[in-house]
Amino acid sequence: MREMSQIALPGRGRPEPEPVQGNGTRERKPMQQGSARQRPISLPPIALDPQLDFHSPELTEGLAYWQAKAAGRPMPLLSDIRPEEIPRLLPYLSLFEITRENGMPELFPRLAGSKFEEVFGPLHKKPLRSVLAPEILERWHGAARGLIEAGVPLRAAGEVLHDGKDFISFELLLAPLSRSGEAIDMLFLLSQFDMPSLLD
Repeated sequence: MREMSQIALPGRGRPEPEPVQGNGTRERKPMQQGSARQRPISLPPIALDPQLDFHSPELTEGLAYWQAKAAGRPMPLLSDIRPEEIPRLLPYLSLFEITRENGMPELFPRLAGSKFEEVFGPLHKKPLRSVLAPEILERWHGAARGLIEAGVPLRAAGEVLHDGKDFISFELLLAPLSRSGEAIDMLFLLSQFDMPSLLD
């Protein structure tokens, strides 16, 4: 006669017998697909610093351009920014539209600099959520929230965590822009990325 062992099941008053094979091992039912849930990935936020001590000369130059266009105002208008005036900075410059969905900022690239796309891939006029993983998207949304709260230019530096590219370091200038002069609804972004030389 086949032996039976007892295992307790949650939510049952009595244990349910589980068959034991001839070699003494219990028969296990295969795990149903979807029974194991994946935990969402959590990454550290992009650290923002109001001390604008840039290492990259391009970012320092970009800040000077932003300040000149602000002309004493809290921020420039989007119409004040003329990319043709700063051709040397164009590879580093990106302009993001900031919209709000359910009270949270969303970023849409109106202009994506070649330096940015070299790291994150083609994203000109594509919703960021369509090209970035959720955990990377949340880092950028967090940076947008920080910029809106601060209302002033900010410096960011750290490692790229997108697509296994944590060997690349970044330095960013994030500065507010406005279409109307009231709310911050555009992000003026200059990006510098560095990767170790193969000769190092």
